[in-house]
Amino acid sequence: MPKTGTTALQAALHEARPQLLELGVRNVSRGRHDMRVALTAAGTLPYYWDTEPFATRWSQLSERFRSSTERCTIWSSETLTQASPERIRYLAEQLRREGHEVHVVLTVRPLAPLLASQWQEVLRRRGTEPLDTWLNRHFDAVSVDGTTHGTWTTVMPELHRLSLRRVIEQWGPVFGEDRITFVVGDPADRLFNLHVFEGLMGVPEDTLRLQDLDNASLPYPEAEMVRHFNLAYTEGGGDHATWMFTVGGPGQLALRELTGLTPYPIRTPRWAAARANEYVEGWIAAVEASDARVIGDLGNLLVDPDDYPDDTTPPETLSVASAGRIAEILFASGLEHDTSAPAPTLDGVAGKELLREVARRVRGRVRRRA
Repeated sequence: MPKTGTTALQAALHEARPQLLELGVRNVSRGRHDMRVALTAAGTLPYYWDTEPFATRWSQLSERFRSSTERCTIWSSETLTQASPERIRYLAEQLRREGHEVHVVLTVRPLAPLLASQWQEVLRRRGTEPLDTWLNRHFDAVSVDGTTHGTWTTVMPELHRLSLRRVIEQWGPVFGEDRITFVVGDPADRLFNLHVFEGLMGVPEDTLRLQDLDNASLPYPEAEMVRHFNLAYTEGGGDHATWMFTVGGPGQLALRELTGLTPYPIRTPRWAAARANEYVEGWIAAVEASDARVIGDLGNLLVDPDDYPDDTTPPETLSVASAGRIAEILFASGLEHDTSAPAPTLDGVAGKELLREVARRVRGRVRRRA
């Protein structure tokens, strides 16, 4: 699952690649995380990327997985949790190794703090909604019993994607519930996930080591400035593809360096933490009633709502130093835009998005004639 220690785990697996191979473990990913290859595999690669090179790389990766002669073969990507039921069956077909069982292992953490982290990730992808609005929309999209509401054509509702019940119901029949493992992180042990995976792969402890990574969250004031930039960009008719090739590309990497400017973390509000517990209780019951394996304590997935702030009113000010840094990052990301990047096509573009783009261009012509 996203935001559950996956970056640290993938970095450790990548750094230990030679040692793992000597120990009979093959990592089929070429880099730390081949995200766009995984998006292709999951069937969720955005329309503005040229599909052909990533389809080729996915074909090569799946072939490496199927044909591996090592005693243990692994591939890690949180993006795979976006796969639809049809795509899950496709993944099983592509990754099935003759004479070997394929196991699905998911790292999981409490839902309440994860929601605030996911909202921040949405900002890095042109999100415009305030935290409370975004939370309410996702809670409204999925009932506690797992029933989904409304039409979500391009992005899976967070409470559906993160649902352990959904994993049991959709991945279980395809791979087998007894071949699904949930690794519940230990909040007191940063090395817990690494040691668990060492055990699962059958390699000595400390083969995997924490790497020095910059993957922290933005402070709340800085996040709000990015959100308001996204809002202004969107209201001005800016298209998503250009945003992703600029702010969402080199700009996103630079924004990660802003983590130390303001000691103002983004916190899930108390009301949302309480509601998150209601969902998690049902998920825990579904896991316990299944044949899935659990490593760790499922009780760690519940939180005390009193530990979460009652007032999460978005900040309206930030330091001029932060404002200057962010403005420079946004400006530089535009300058670094690779104009040789694949031109966006209409493949996979939703009808509503096409209508919005047509309306934007009509408004632009009207303004120019005026």
